[in-house]
Amino acid sequence: MNLCIEQDKEFEQLDKEKISQLSLYAVEVRYADEFYLPSVDEAKDAFELAQKVKAFVLKKLKIKAEDL
Repeated sequence: MNLCIEQDKEFEQLDKEKISQLSLYAVEVRYADEFYLPSVDEAKDAFELAQKVKAFVLKKLKIKAEDL
């Protein structure tokens, strides 16, 4: 996020605190002995946030989701 913000201040619109939580899910899944199972609400929130970030980045790159 910090590198993105250095290049484009519009990235400041995204919530850095919440986005940093998404990285935790990626790391936890890789290491089964430290596996964390989020609640349904927590999983929904993370999914919605990931969709928001994806849409933001695709817009910045001028790529339509349907073209992926």
